[in-house]
Amino acid sequence: MAAPTSNTARILLAPIPLYRRILRVHRQLPAAMRAFGDDYVKSEFRRHKESDNPVHIVGFITQWQDYLDLLTDQTKPENGDATTQFTNIPTNGLGKRLQEGHIEKMSDEQLGQLYELRTQLRDTLTDDAKSKK
Repeated sequence: MAAPTSNTARILLAPIPLYRRILRVHRQLPAAMRAFGDDYVKSEFRRHKESDNPVHIVGFITQWQDYLDLLTDQTKPENGDATTQFTNIPTNGLGKRLQEGHIEKMSDEQLGQLYELRTQLRDTLTDDAKSKK
């Protein structure tokens, strides 16, 4: 799905339907990634539940909707065949790389959270790989 241009309005999902759709698309992921992703989504939505800043809320919803759109596209079945999974995964894996500009704009707290997320994801995937051997 192409990102909307600045001239087009984007309809954002309400938080609860967005949250549910993200959890639904996570069902297409391998078990370890699904568990990790579900836990992360739940904690982020809980953490921002009480936010009352409209700019922050729109940014939060927009970023999660972008994530949903990307993951939906990457996990959709090929030619409508529901038995086929992961047909649109890029060669470098699910998701997308962070752009340098985004990293430079992050606060120290956000960078710390990103590092913790990276470490926890590596540990989860390493543990999953070891359990399969």
